[in-house]
Amino acid sequence: MSLPTLPMVGDADVRSVITVADALEVVEATYADFGADRLSLSAPTITRLGVSGGTRGFGLKGALLDRYGVAGVRVTPTHTGGRNSWCLVLETESGRPLVAVEETWLHRLRTAASAAVAARLLARPDSKVLTLVGAGQIAAFVPAAFAEAFALEEIRVVARTAGSAADFVARQPVAPGATLTPYDGLDAAAPGSDIVVALTSARQPVVHPRHFGPGVTLLGLGGGAEIAAEIVTGPTPYGTRAPAPDAAEAAGCGGVAGAVLAPEATGHGTGTADRFFVDDLGYAREIGSVASWLAAGLPPRTLDARLTGSLPAVAAGSLPGRTHPDERVLGIVQGVAACDVALACLTMRRLGIG
Repeated sequence: MSLPTLPMVGDADVRSVITVADALEVVEATYADFGADRLSLSAPTITRLGVSGGTRGFGLKGALLDRYGVAGVRVTPTHTGGRNSWCLVLETESGRPLVAVEETWLHRLRTAASAAVAARLLARPDSKVLTLVGAGQIAAFVPAAFAEAFALEEIRVVARTAGSAADFVARQPVAPGATLTPYDGLDAAAPGSDIVVALTSARQPVVHPRHFGPGVTLLGLGGGAEIAAEIVTGPTPYGTRAPAPDAAEAAGCGGVAGAVLAPEATGHGTGTADRFFVDDLGYAREIGSVASWLAAGLPPRTLDARLTGSLPAVAAGSLPGRTHPDERVLGIVQGVAACDVALACLTMRRLGIG
């Protein structure tokens, strides 16, 4: 009996056909498709496989993309720290498996590209100074992605120690037109920054309202509690300052769930977000800063009231991102599986598979 063979594409082949510019283009187009209901995500966003308390497990995230005529599932073994992740791509019409694409390098690139696309949607176009908080394996992809998206002059790097930041900078290739500089802490690096990207596994907040000045775009990508809740709620206790949906309607926000009132209407304090976006709220509720706020007692109603909307809606043109140069704009970017599937599909086609 002759069995069909499923093509399996490893990291080396992926890197031979996908560029940083490709990743930015695919992520932005996929965000726009998501915002215009031209794709669908798995529901729930992530499915976890494994016996409770067991030592082996997997996370599955999927999407169906009308643009490419494919569906896909990203399979990540949790017990290997995400290594040996694969994206299985299937033809929508027939359901036939087309390819399995290794996701280690590609996923890291996609994550950095998602941050750069989010910044392009939310930040001032003339942004020159990026501060990167975190020096891990995914962070290594951030300088190139942002250098592709902005005419940066300086990339500041903050890590757990000044030595780690210096080591990270020493390992990085030179970003075109931008200097890479290690900093001894965010208190030193934040002043003068246009964009701050947090990409950490911190269990306690490392980005606080004092780091979030006027005009800054703050992006949270990490899996821990890296961004202080006060950046969303303001300096008062949970639930006392954020407007409820009916209050938003009374203030002329159209009664849209997640509308945010102007700073003068809410009385938000210094360092509090004027506009707040997420890429996928369902997944953000399970991981990262949003999940940590909810676990610490932030009422879901307050979160919904403070949320301006989704990054895909901004990409699709149905919602404005930044509306004033001095706004403090927060974006939580936890990852949309459709972007992984789209990049795996592009890899497949570039290699002549399917």
